[in-house]
Amino acid sequence: MNFFPAPPTFQAEVYVRIPDALRCTGQDTEWRGGSAVPASNIFLEGPTYVSNGDLYVVDVPYGRILKIDSNKTGTEIVRYDGEPNGLAVREDGCIIIADYKQGILLFDPSTGKISPLLTRRNLERFKGPNDLIISSTNDIYFTDQGQTGMSDPTGCVYRLSPTGKLDCLISNGVSPNGLALTPDERFLYVAMTRSNSVWRLPLHADGTTTKVGLFFQSFGCAGPDGLAVDEEGNLFICHPSLGSVFVVDADGIPKARIVTAPEGGKNLTNCAFGGDDGKTLFITDSIKGNVQYVRWRCRGVSKAKAVKTKNI
Repeated sequence: MNFFPAPPTFQAEVYVRIPDALRCTGQDTEWRGGSAVPASNIFLEGPTYVSNGDLYVVDVPYGRILKIDSNKTGTEIVRYDGEPNGLAVREDGCIIIADYKQGILLFDPSTGKISPLLTRRNLERFKGPNDLIISSTNDIYFTDQGQTGMSDPTGCVYRLSPTGKLDCLISNGVSPNGLALTPDERFLYVAMTRSNSVWRLPLHADGTTTKVGLFFQSFGCAGPDGLAVDEEGNLFICHPSLGSVFVVDADGIPKARIVTAPEGGKNLTNCAFGGDDGKTLFITDSIKGNVQYVRWRCRGVSKAKAVKTKNI
């Protein structure tokens, strides 16, 4: 039950449409998304902004990473036998990929090579990694979603330390998806798509979590997906079946609703802050193959890193 008044609404605009020449029209793929509207020639996810003004996105079904430069020109920088979903830039300029098909991978833009970083846990393959983030201490948090849901609540949330130690924080996730850390990194938010919710995980000094709670509850066919946090601690929650990004504060109080652009689609799957001042929220419009954006009043918490630029 919600007794708060409806928050203000902001309308996103289309930043760029991936041109037809960069779409995989007529090419076969065995990948199937969760939407009732099938993806035909592209499915965007994983927006990641870097310090030189480039925006990286993935095309999940066709195993591609695309780069959109500051002139809004798109380029395919790599294509491989995988299903990339989430991206994060490491301090050394390499890009870590959460790949549904292959696990956690490492992409070196200076060579164009992709190599395995973590493909198994105790010799067992993952269910299907979905998204990931890197903390200020270089811990990698990632979700292992697979086909989990309310009929199979066995999705996992992992933390991979810089030493290589792998901890399972959650093993009963209901389709764990996007992640975001609070500005002080004391709490981890995890989107649980098939229960239409966001969970909040307290992170203890020893790397464990207890008293995990339900932070946000919504409705619709496909629930919360990608997440982002601003410097005030507000949480941005992409909801691909409602064509919205919901904004709530650190107490869960509704603060704003960002709605899809008039010419955009409703499948707003993921978001990331960027721009010269860090106040632009970029949002992937997956099925339409657009990137939308909205200007926000403050910066996002993620600092844009530089990537290796040779041969890009």
